[in-house]
Amino acid sequence: MARRSNQGSDSERFRASATFVSAFSDPRACLAVFAAVWVAPDVSLAAPVCDPPTTLVDFPIEHAIGAKWNAASQSLAYGKPQSDGHYAIFMSDAAGVRETPIEFAGWPQHRHEFPAAWHPSGRYLAVTVERAAHPGSSVDAIPGYGGYSDYWIVTADGRRAWKLVDVPNDRDHAITHAAFSPDGTKFIWTERIHAPRLFSRSLLAGSYQFHVADFSDVGEPHLSGTRTFVPGGIEQGGEVESIAGDNRTIAFWSTFRSGDLFASRIYTMDIDSGELRELTTESWSQSPTFTPDGTHIVYMSGVKADIFPWSLQGADWWIMRRDGSQKQRLTYMNRRGSPQSVGKFRLAGSLAFISDQHFLGDVMTHSLGLVGKIVDVRINDGCVD
Repeated sequence: MARRSNQGSDSERFRASATFVSAFSDPRACLAVFAAVWVAPDVSLAAPVCDPPTTLVDFPIEHAIGAKWNAASQSLAYGKPQSDGHYAIFMSDAAGVRETPIEFAGWPQHRHEFPAAWHPSGRYLAVTVERAAHPGSSVDAIPGYGGYSDYWIVTADGRRAWKLVDVPNDRDHAITHAAFSPDGTKFIWTERIHAPRLFSRSLLAGSYQFHVADFSDVGEPHLSGTRTFVPGGIEQGGEVESIAGDNRTIAFWSTFRSGDLFASRIYTMDIDSGELRELTTESWSQSPTFTPDGTHIVYMSGVKADIFPWSLQGADWWIMRRDGSQKQRLTYMNRRGSPQSVGKFRLAGSLAFISDQHFLGDVMTHSLGLVGKIVDVRINDGCVD
């Protein structure tokens, strides 16, 4: 990403924070050039528009959520609620054109199915599938809650599918976020191992652990060499979200140091050495995702998010360098008066990159459940450090 000038006030730089930005030309310098040479305004000399630093529009397919982009096939996978309330998986291009369902005949009917991660080749999509029979209700299996569900991998045409991860069929266990490494050789996922504890701020959403396994499709798609990680060695809330191109650095959020779901922090960890790096301490932050070039991380945070009447605190997307420096806000859905705000709660969530400066992301419009939409976010040229 291009570097931005250090001129301008600290508050201006901070406002231009966190969800994809690039280089910034000082408007005073532009005016000086205009005055010196007396030329008519030219767009090539104009300062970049960095407040907000992104262009944000709604994805055109209503009720779509869970955006997963694949560059090889130029395909977007997502979930949509059906008439019975259960989610089903669909696929389209980045513009929402040519929508088709992804269905496998062996999956149970009237159960939740939801995309988890594309294999980089575009041949396979990892998904969560609710079991046909289980002791709880389908509410517990809503994507994001992930109870009574297993990981499967399915071909893009839906003709073949294989179970990758078999999760215990009880109230404690669930699965949420997952990702493939950029080269497709590793699969990472989040597993809940204890149900939510209402009187624990750290474990209000449950106790989680992370897994990393080798992926191969020799013979048929399968995992091997699974390793399990519990950062800090204590019970915690958290989710692993992304793995870098080095195949060893994972990005995740956790409560293991803050002890508070509403003060969750973002970390990276080297899965070979175990080295941990804490990247955020401000407010609460989640969903850290490496940019395709591996130099930055985009994440969601409640920092400076306005709280609207009768609502919980929302969150916007931010961006930072891989080492946690130079944090910048990218979106302003939760700032009163911003053109990106509708004056209501909005919660930025997981995202899928199309390029280093363009991603599709989930936005929750209600405080509970999986109610929201996909938005298309482009970082304006010249707005990110």
